[in-house]
Amino acid sequence: MSDTQAPAAPLPPGVAGFTAHNIELPDGRQTAPEHELLAATSQLQGMLRSASALMPVTDPDTPPRVVDLGCLEGGYSVEFARRGYDVLGIEARQQSFRRCEFVRQEIGLPNLRFAHDDVRNVAAHGPFEVTFCCGLLYHMEDPAAFLELIASVTTRLLILHTHYATIEPQSEYPLGPLTTHEGLLGRWYQEFPPSMSREAMEQHLWASWGNPVSFWPERKHLLQAIHKAGFPLVYEQFDWLGDIVSATYVEQHSRSLFIGVKV
Repeated sequence: MSDTQAPAAPLPPGVAGFTAHNIELPDGRQTAPEHELLAATSQLQGMLRSASALMPVTDPDTPPRVVDLGCLEGGYSVEFARRGYDVLGIEARQQSFRRCEFVRQEIGLPNLRFAHDDVRNVAAHGPFEVTFCCGLLYHMEDPAAFLELIASVTTRLLILHTHYATIEPQSEYPLGPLTTHEGLLGRWYQEFPPSMSREAMEQHLWASWGNPVSFWPERKHLLQAIHKAGFPLVYEQFDWLGDIVSATYVEQHSRSLFIGVKV
């Protein structure tokens, strides 16, 4: 560890090391000090700006409810809770859920909770003023249907960070040929072999849960699907890139931040 790197938080038995979310705990320890603090990233700051502008916390006694779908290690959930929102993170994988529970206990905020569940069961936990969906939609087999599910439990705001397909083949990702699914133009992606067991699936932290293939809509079709699902106001947000002119993330990865608003 370098002289400037914060100490890593020791984990209790049964909780594996964090793979992505570097969360600063109240005593200064960090969950993944080899990574940038999640709270300091321009991506998170941009997402929080949209939340604050479109669904602010105006009464700390009755804050807006936020659901973090597929919350992984709970980092985004933590930062929304620190801003005063009433947050529920939903995570399907047991080992990731254990990390979330470790974080919840360390953070000690009463407005932060986690559920060990499939995000397809989100209706059982709702409704919510804000749905936060980061790094998840492109792992879904039926994205249009999932957006409709999101809309059914969201009363105001969708914050969606996701990959999308492009008309030209993408060298970054092994996607299939252009085709149509759910009325959307896009490409299929193989997540894992269909024969993979539930136990093996548990170890694939960066894959889907339950469905061996996922469908990536093309960008215009994704925007249309968000609108059709029930968000009359739909736009793409770019300030999370930091330097919008020089940043190549969107073009290189075909991934961006989309906002859906009910008005």
